[in-house]
Amino acid sequence: MENRATRAWLILSMMGMVACTNEPAVDSVTAYGGRLFDKWYQETGSDFVPDNPDTVEADGQGGPNGDGTLNDRDGNPVLNSGHNYRFKSLFGWDLLANSGIYGEAYQAKEYVLSTGPGNDAEPPEVWIDRIENGWNDLPAFGPVLTRSQISALVDFMLAMRDGIIPGPGDLWDLSADSPKGFVMKSGGDAERGHIYYEQNCAACHGTDAADILFDDGTQTLGQHARYYGYAVAIITMNGEPGSEMGPQLVPGRGKAQYVQNLLDLIAALCDRGRYGTGRATDPDVPDADIRCGEYLR
Repeated sequence: MENRATRAWLILSMMGMVACTNEPAVDSVTAYGGRLFDKWYQETGSDFVPDNPDTVEADGQGGPNGDGTLNDRDGNPVLNSGHNYRFKSLFGWDLLANSGIYGEAYQAKEYVLSTGPGNDAEPPEVWIDRIENGWNDLPAFGPVLTRSQISALVDFMLAMRDGIIPGPGDLWDLSADSPKGFVMKSGGDAERGHIYYEQNCAACHGTDAADILFDDGTQTLGQHARYYGYAVAIITMNGEPGSEMGPQLVPGRGKAQYVQNLLDLIAALCDRGRYGTGRATDPDVPDADIRCGEYLR
């Protein structure tokens, strides 16, 4: 009769996952680009500090003007309106800008742009030029990112747009009825997700996902997944900018396996009893919350 360890290894093998947190997934261009998409100045170790959106004057650090601003294509400063010059804020996590998760029909972020990579089929060279030199309301990032970094960023965005790597359509649905405009897709397996978590996440985040707190101590990882499952899924795929956490998916397994791993993990983290609030200050999501979909426990 097989023991528990043998059974866990068999399940891990079927899932295509590593069985040890000391064997992280090999980094890739798309994962590096994904971390730049999230928070480029943290990933690159830049001294860039965005100017404070709550003050009239530009009072940040670094960049072409030395004050935490970037310029438009014509060389005019673009003040920080809350986006902090992060691509995930300018385009939204789903790349759909104002028509997507950060748009007026969902989270209604005032700073999200009118259009993004998810709204067109333009080739990489077009988006490299737009990001490097500015385009419409998109600032020019050429002074703060190298051409190779911009290329990596574009590789990530267009790989997600074109369905080469897991993207929004695989992981969540937009919903105007949801508190944050999304509902996680069905198809995840919480039991497999618990094993994934134990093997790949628990060493850092703790058995109850409460050892590391997010957003100034307001949320545990479990809460963060229940509040913002889309962000946790993409960070799991790419790694955390500027940290030792790299991508947590085994390379070479294929998109379908990656989608399954991510849905399994979110399905597990939506268990409020197993992954609770710990020392966090935010309340947990209520029973009627639909962000986790069928996974909420």
